[in-house]
Amino acid sequence: MAAARNTLLITDPNRLIALGRLVTACFAILAIYLDPTRPGRFLPEARHVLAFYLAYALVLVVAPVRRPVDSPVHFLFHVADTAILGWLAFLTDELTSPFFSFLPFTLMAMTVRWGFIGAIMGAFLLEIALFAIGIPDTLDGESELNVLIARSVYFLLSALMLGYFGAYRESSRERLARLAKWPMERALGSRRAWLGELCSHAGDVTGSRHMMVVWREHDRPDGVVAVWNGDGVELADLENSVLWDRVEVDRAGIFDRGEGRVLTRGEADAFAILLDHLRLPLVPVRDFAVMAGFSGLRFRGSILIADPDCRPEDAALLCDIIATRAGSELERIDLVARHSDNVRAEERNRLAQDLHDSVLQDLTATSLKLRALAARAGSLTPEEAGGQTREIEDLVTEQQRRIRRFVEDHREARAERAVDVADELRRQAELLQRKWGVAMPFDWEGAPIHLRRRTVEDIVQLVSEATSNAVRHGSASSVRLRAGHTGGAMHLTLVDNGTGLCASGGQGSISLRARVLQLGGSMFLAGGTPGLEVTMVIPVGELAA
Repeated sequence: MAAARNTLLITDPNRLIALGRLVTACFAILAIYLDPTRPGRFLPEARHVLAFYLAYALVLVVAPVRRPVDSPVHFLFHVADTAILGWLAFLTDELTSPFFSFLPFTLMAMTVRWGFIGAIMGAFLLEIALFAIGIPDTLDGESELNVLIARSVYFLLSALMLGYFGAYRESSRERLARLAKWPMERALGSRRAWLGELCSHAGDVTGSRHMMVVWREHDRPDGVVAVWNGDGVELADLENSVLWDRVEVDRAGIFDRGEGRVLTRGEADAFAILLDHLRLPLVPVRDFAVMAGFSGLRFRGSILIADPDCRPEDAALLCDIIATRAGSELERIDLVARHSDNVRAEERNRLAQDLHDSVLQDLTATSLKLRALAARAGSLTPEEAGGQTREIEDLVTEQQRRIRRFVEDHREARAERAVDVADELRRQAELLQRKWGVAMPFDWEGAPIHLRRRTVEDIVQLVSEATSNAVRHGSASSVRLRAGHTGGAMHLTLVDNGTGLCASGGQGSISLRARVLQLGGSMFLAGGTPGLEVTMVIPVGELAA
């Protein structure tokens, strides 16, 4: 049965109507052939009309009109159907003609094309044909007014029933179209705004002006209740588990994940008690209300829709779809909010690391230089003291520049711009050389590469922290930096002349290794004679500009 139904539903309505017209003509000819006594008169004329109708039907099957199913052009063909079949009925005993049973074909075909409006227009055409045939028949001395009335009422009732199905089809199609246009713009924002948008669209789909949404986290007693009455949303947070027990919401099925269903009067009263305790506006139920539940990874809840303007079984199905969508939207918004919190936390950690590896190191270097200057103040010439003072001034200026960048968030604005890695590393090596007072030769190996500024700044911070560790923990006076790009990865090697591997167990090496791991890279330590060799490999193949 399901296969036959689906086959019928996917059939082109134009072709179905054309075949129906052909079948009507064929059976009319078969009826006259098998029983030539009806009609008793005008038999040749009736056969001519049927032959014409058969030819007309065959032409429309072989060469159909290529227009949409609801095109007004088809109305002319249905007028022709009514005229031909009406003329056939007039030739064959008028109101008592057996061919009256074929006239409803026009009514059904027009309902298929234009729904409720088609049924009304079809009934109008049939009534015209009926009175055109029946009025002369009632005035010929043998009144058949009862037949005229009976057939007229039959056509009107047929139009009413077919019009109902046409109107139901149109209404269902419009609801599905509105349901498909579910708004997707709002991903974040206040709960009130999101719920207002959800309920407003659900109300537009179901025709309801009163709705309630309630949800809570799995295995937690607190939750949220929202009431929408067409204008806005009223919210209440439920933080007291005793309240749930008082209104027995679990017994009322508020968190039932089952399919949408029509509420009983007792269930509706349980919701009214809940809203009364929360001092929320009531959700009035005049005729009936439907409810459907949802359950996701974190939340479960239900939606109640009062007095939708559709049949209860249809309202229950729509409520089920809306509840499922509301549950998925609630989960999505929660995930987006959690992701945003994680991103903010990661950015705070990154900012703390950047401050530690740049500004705080600069301040440490400045402090060391000030101590050294104070210790040698009596033995320095004015020119030497002035030179060291200018170096300290340059470090303070650099610190100001970096702090201003953090405050003004310039890093985000420039993060996507591509820069030359070799130039940035060379500039950083010169800055570190002045800051720590060490020799820092720089060598670039291989072809140049351009990366996003954010990535380059991360690489620069690695070099800065490794150099700081070599000077502060290893007492190095020389740090050689070699860098290059091969095999989709950046290779950074720093070789110092400090105390060696004894420095690798300090906090600096742990912090450096953590930063390398955050970038998806790896770090290797090797002892020198003397000194320490630090090698860092950072994958940048997909980030190259």
